[in-house]
Amino acid sequence: MLQAERYKIICAHVQQMGAVRVTELSKLCQVSQETIRRDLTKLEQKKKLTRSFGGAVSLDAPDLISTVITEDKTWQINSVDRAESFRKRTEAHPDVKAKITKAALQFIRSGDCILMDNSSTCWFLARQIPDIDITVVTNSLRIIQALACRDKVRIIGIGGEYSERHDDFHGPVAESAIRNFQINSFFFSCQGLNLENGVRDGSEINARLKQVMLQVSAQKILMVDSSKFEQYAFSKICMLDEIDVMVTNNCIDERYRSLYPQLNVVEVDK
Repeated sequence: MLQAERYKIICAHVQQMGAVRVTELSKLCQVSQETIRRDLTKLEQKKKLTRSFGGAVSLDAPDLISTVITEDKTWQINSVDRAESFRKRTEAHPDVKAKITKAALQFIRSGDCILMDNSSTCWFLARQIPDIDITVVTNSLRIIQALACRDKVRIIGIGGEYSERHDDFHGPVAESAIRNFQINSFFFSCQGLNLENGVRDGSEINARLKQVMLQVSAQKILMVDSSKFEQYAFSKICMLDEIDVMVTNNCIDERYRSLYPQLNVVEVDK
């Protein structure tokens, strides 16, 4: 079967079903699952569909959850990753992120073991970390690359399933590895946060990994620009009372301070 013909079959099947798994497409097109994964990556780049964990969903799929039929015909919930690609995230508010992460440097001390998530904000932080005696644990390939030139910084990369879209690793293997660490400070960001529903992420897989990261960390430091306040995203990472420090350019609602008095809010534009 020619590649172009396979692309047409995949797109038509995803459009018809709403969501499909890699194993299903592999049998339908009579090619390996690895070939299908490459096909889905290309088709996502062409904006024909959206990749999900273990499959793909139609661009017309409602909300962030799709229902799919497995081989035994039982229904399952298939989470969808609506988070933008890493490249797009680095292009959003770069000056603000640089200010926020510069302020966050005060929470990094020589001898610390710090944990950094796959956010573009943490990538901005990594680029500003001086060459000091610290250990950095991360699931982000971009952060590893940013720190590679530091002689004194020890880097520990978390393995797992690789995401080309985000240049990071996730899934059960990554979660299992994280549980073996004892972390001084966890630096992370999010897709949105609000008073009622807490800190949110567009990817259920990323949110689950960040929950494990929170569990092993003594100090939790959220870095977030003001555009993300009162924004809703699909998966909950945590509630605001689980965070120690929030570094932002502008805390737009004073209720964040009054309802969460334990939260140390650091504002860089004030």
